[in-house]
Amino acid sequence: MAQRKKHTSFYPWIDPKDHEQGFKMNFSAVTYVEVGRTVEGYKQAEFVALKNPEMALDFDYPKSFYLSAEGMILIKTPQGKFEVIAKTDNC
Repeated sequence: MAQRKKHTSFYPWIDPKDHEQGFKMNFSAVTYVEVGRTVEGYKQAEFVALKNPEMALDFDYPKSFYLSAEGMILIKTPQGKFEVIAKTDNC
């Protein structure tokens, strides 16, 4: 069964070390496929491509990421913790 490609907006932190500054207002749309769900209830996604690479932010997009019901984009650290790296406007 082929997985359906989905798109989501990707607003990274202005400064990942200072969350008070919030998220960048310009965003990149990413294409991903949903590969499952975690026990925490996050959608697990595999990065496929940037939807509009010419307009994308210069950002090190993760190969694999997680989407929360609240519209946060997370990665899993090598220590196994989830860390918010960006937000999205649809989940």
